[in-house]
Amino acid sequence: MILLDCGNSSLKAQRWDSARLQASFASSYDADWQRRLAHWLDRNPATECYQSSVLDFERQSRLDDCLAKFGANLIRFESTADAGGVINGYRQPERLGVDRWLALVGAADLVDGDCMVIDAGSAITLDLLLADGRHLGGAILPGLCTSAERFRQIFSHIDFNDPQIAANSESGCSTEAAIQIDYPLDSIGRLRELVTSWMQLLDHDASILLAGGDAPGVQESLGRPARIVPELVFRGMSRLVAG
Repeated sequence: MILLDCGNSSLKAQRWDSARLQASFASSYDADWQRRLAHWLDRNPATECYQSSVLDFERQSRLDDCLAKFGANLIRFESTADAGGVINGYRQPERLGVDRWLALVGAADLVDGDCMVIDAGSAITLDLLLADGRHLGGAILPGLCTSAERFRQIFSHIDFNDPQIAANSESGCSTEAAIQIDYPLDSIGRLRELVTSWMQLLDHDASILLAGGDAPGVQESLGRPARIVPELVFRGMSRLVAG
């Protein structure tokens, strides 16, 4: 099977056979990404292709065109109320970003206790997960190298005049309530504040899991133990595929 993790900044793929990783692929969305992906898929045939995607309509259409020629059965992951031992904390579960959802499922598969999941990419997301599988919501901030304008483009489907969008001390259980852009600190400063405050909601031995391209920078800046798990979304995919 093929697993595809399609983020805002890059696309990653893995081919698995007999529960063993056989090949990997990664690409930014430059002018040549479709050709390179098609070439990799040609060399890595599979009957099933599972996809996690947060792409905009244009890029998703281009990806769909590429995958249509591949001939595999395409299955697209969606956020649900519960799966893989995790209970979605969003009031409208389907609105939680599927990458965040799969990272939570992956985290539940990796640790037994409470944990905080931070994915540092074009946007920085922070989610709280209890040992019993309850997701307590989280926060969404601009990435370390993401301008406010680019951040708004990523979330173009969101009304940034919504009154729920404001700096606050509570974890958000909707995308609007989770977005944090109205604060005087930079993203890493605000993230440190949230981590310090929200760790008090978890057990004293709670884990912090980091994913995303800027995970090393976040790890260095947090000033507290945190574990980098680069393939956390893939781990969540694999758990759901395995049932």
